[in-house]
Amino acid sequence: MEVKAGTAAPDFALPAHNTDQQVSLASYRGRPVVVAFMPFAFTGG
Repeated sequence: MEVKAGTAAPDFALPAHNTDQQVSLASYRGRPVVVAFMPFAFTGG
């Protein structure tokens, strides 16, 4: 899925690091957010 600059990102939820809770993008609506995706270590790409 491609998201163009300046458009709202689609909502999604992911597991929080070191907890059993989910973190959703919607919970940060109205505040500046930086979302960065990095490849899993040692996946060779």
